[in-house]
Amino acid sequence: LPALPHRRRRHSDGAMCWRVQADSPRRKEQPTGDAGKGSGAAKQAGAAQAPAAPGAAGVVRVGLIADIQYADCEDGTDFEATEQRHFRNSIEIARSAVRCWNAEPVEVVIQLGDIIDGCNVRLNASGDAMAKVLKTLDQCTASRRFDLIGNHELYNVRRENLASSGLRCFDDSGKTYYSAHLGGMWEAIFLDAYEHALIGMGDGEEGYMKARDIMQQNNPRVLDPHNRNWFDGLPEDLHRFVPYNGGASPEQVAWLEGALVAAAVAGRKVLVFSHVPLYEPATKKKTLIWNFQEIMRVLHSHKDTVVAVFAGHDHNGGYAVDGVGLHHVTMNSPLTAPVGSDCFAVLECHDSGMARFIAHGRACVESGTNGNGRAYAEIVCAKGAQNLPVEGTAILGETEKLSSVVAMGFTPEQARGALDMANGSVDGAIQLLVE
Repeated sequence: LPALPHRRRRHSDGAMCWRVQADSPRRKEQPTGDAGKGSGAAKQAGAAQAPAAPGAAGVVRVGLIADIQYADCEDGTDFEATEQRHFRNSIEIARSAVRCWNAEPVEVVIQLGDIIDGCNVRLNASGDAMAKVLKTLDQCTASRRFDLIGNHELYNVRRENLASSGLRCFDDSGKTYYSAHLGGMWEAIFLDAYEHALIGMGDGEEGYMKARDIMQQNNPRVLDPHNRNWFDGLPEDLHRFVPYNGGASPEQVAWLEGALVAAAVAGRKVLVFSHVPLYEPATKKKTLIWNFQEIMRVLHSHKDTVVAVFAGHDHNGGYAVDGVGLHHVTMNSPLTAPVGSDCFAVLECHDSGMARFIAHGRACVESGTNGNGRAYAEIVCAKGAQNLPVEGTAILGETEKLSSVVAMGFTPEQARGALDMANGSVDGAIQLLVE
């Protein structure tokens, strides 16, 4: 291989963790455009910057992963048979993530919810599956991990039993929505997207009863256990009112306002984490928190404090910048990633007020593409920043990618090394090899 601008780090098991520098083909510079578009278009305004060196002062590193949804069962599909799911492979991606996070190293890990799949209930394997994934994540050397509550947690574990499940989804006072200082100038706010929900709770519980009221007003057919046609005749703007989504209480929304005021007074920048997305252009109408408008109004009133929102839930991922410049990153799911590939990220939080989402594999792809669009190699989250997906990142298994590069006349060793350095992009690998 020719000399290339990259860094490599060795995993604890001897594997290499490659990262291409920002002056390599992973970034394209384009004229500044309208950051308010939801298209996922294009670049950081100004000169490209290299990723920070390990242990660099003024940088907090966070490992991110969403929707692992592990189960010890054969591959399957979603209910609509449009999404291929690799249940056993998802934990392999989690293991790869831990190796990479330890090589970085990251100080914090944030698991965005849906750690195991709901099918574990019928397999009578919820406890074993949870223990297996938690054991994997516990191998990370990060000093802290935060787990969000997703719908699949609540399929497997009643809300009242979450505290004893091994998940770290509470603060010291027992609340499921809270803030935490990540380090430096950075504050994380964790939302509970299922405080009002039809899952994980039952009759007589306040969150469940409130959810029934919400459904009665917006989509009463979901309350009929014999009716699975939740969307038939339902206006698209109401498609979020289904049992696999949830809502935040007025108390949580009021708390969010106060938390953002406190962060601003302390001079901190805020990153918001929610299992369910808040902004439609970064996901789809079927995968939004029920009262996203109320939450977004609060975030927009603190647009100089909030930098970005990170979510999972929508396995197809998405990215958009809203009208006040907040970045919304919806992470793709390891469950649907091609076998042999990765699907996680490292988030670098700089004391300049910029956060950089560095993808490993197809951790975030273009919105509205059903997961088949171009992937983002990195996303710079800062006011005025725009980000381009990488060209030529159609979903390919590792064998097909390797064969594509070898077919251009390179050896398998050259092809494999270049694909690692190009973050899995065939076009990027070829460009590296011919330079």
